[in-house]
Amino acid sequence: MKIVILADAWQPLTGGGQKLFLELVERLVKDHHCQIQVITRALKHTDGKTYQNNQSLLKGKLEIIRLGPAAKWPNLLARIWFTIQSAFYALKLRPDIYLASTFLPAFSLKIIKLFKPTPQALVMIGLSGQDFFLERFITQTLKFNLTITDDIDYFKKVKSTRNIKLIFNGVDILKKSTTKKWPDFTFLFVGRNEPRKGVKILKQAFKQIKTQHPQTKLHLIGPGFKLVNQSKLHQEFLKAHCLVLPSLREGHPLVLFEAFSHKLPVIATKVGSLPKFVTKDKGYLIEVNNLTDLAKAMKQAINNKSLKTMGESGYKLVVNDFTWKKTVKNYYLALSSLLQ
Repeated sequence: MKIVILADAWQPLTGGGQKLFLELVERLVKDHHCQIQVITRALKHTDGKTYQNNQSLLKGKLEIIRLGPAAKWPNLLARIWFTIQSAFYALKLRPDIYLASTFLPAFSLKIIKLFKPTPQALVMIGLSGQDFFLERFITQTLKFNLTITDDIDYFKKVKSTRNIKLIFNGVDILKKSTTKKWPDFTFLFVGRNEPRKGVKILKQAFKQIKTQHPQTKLHLIGPGFKLVNQSKLHQEFLKAHCLVLPSLREGHPLVLFEAFSHKLPVIATKVGSLPKFVTKDKGYLIEVNNLTDLAKAMKQAINNKSLKTMGESGYKLVVNDFTWKKTVKNYYLALSSLLQ
């Protein structure tokens, strides 16, 4: 199966979406003998480097094609130009399937559809809420041969009106480790510093916690906070006592399964797919944007002598059902169905 993927966010950018697609392309090639071309942007990164060279990987079965001019990722004009540029570049190729990630590449697919009937699939992840016009238009108006999502709420809303598959993220399973926890109880947050992640209310709740538990710590990791490499992030997961996901809006954040794979219990809000996984044996599920609820759950976690058992329960879930191997196989089966 030959697949052309259009993605305006690629390495060196890091995040749940990028991790998903990196696992997806590598495993589709290695495990399912696909041939993949990724069309993405030439980028000027915050480290001062410019990423604009094409790459041929995995014995030529995976190609990364970067279209310019190079610009920083948030540059709106550059993103819009890539949406048009990538569509016309992709038209020169002859894949079995065109696949795009949200959001602007969805419009690239529609441009391609004007000229080619090749089957198309859109991966609809990282939904930020239905209050954003562009997102609302893509999710409610545009239709594709196949939509893949990790958001239970979105899946339930549209499953009767379109061909949609619900596929959850996977995770690398942690090998045995002897790393010890921080001496003081430590909460961990991993994500971008943006309003929908609920960091503001997390800081307010933590301020309350400090009055009763002054030795407690909160580590904020991610863009806008402290940036760490994958090795250091791995250590943060191992050393922390509880992950906090106070998101106001969310799909299925990859960090959830990353926490579970490190036997880390979770405090999370009732949004997206989180209620399906954050059950009472694995952590604490709280109301959205509720300071009282969040502070209460954090206090309960500090005083919970069975917190380690919660972490073990989360680990059993992912090790049995949510490895990357299984997730990518589900993607492969969903995409293959378009060719039958």
